[in-house]
Amino acid sequence: MRYAQSLGLVIALAFILGCGSSSSQNLSGTWQLTLTSSASPGATYTGTATLTQSGNGITGTVSFINNPCATSALITGTVSSNVSIQLTEGGQVLTLTGTINSAFSSMSGSYTSTPGGCTNGDLGSWTATTN
Repeated sequence: MRYAQSLGLVIALAFILGCGSSSSQNLSGTWQLTLTSSASPGATYTGTATLTQSGNGITGTVSFINNPCATSALITGTVSSNVSIQLTEGGQVLTLTGTINSAFSSMSGSYTSTPGGCTNGDLGSWTATTN
């Protein structure tokens, strides 16, 4: 009987510790972001993003060093097995979708922007790595 109780306790602890380790991985922190335009070949925009993840939600800001459309933007998004992020500045929205590596140290995918304004429907690929 004691063996069964001890075994049950060990299994319960293993389950709790196993679930706890996956929830400790999140996207909070500082990220280096690179956007590479397909619509304007050769155009690459870089910036630093600060993200905060709470549950499945992401918020933050990004500061670009070489983007003629925006020097900074607000970030909102969600994360599950994939990531979906929206950068909003001056009424223009850039939507980034992609995947996260298993170590939560890099992300990549594709982006699109709303028509009109400076970005005028731009699209391309993006990558982000933690500092």
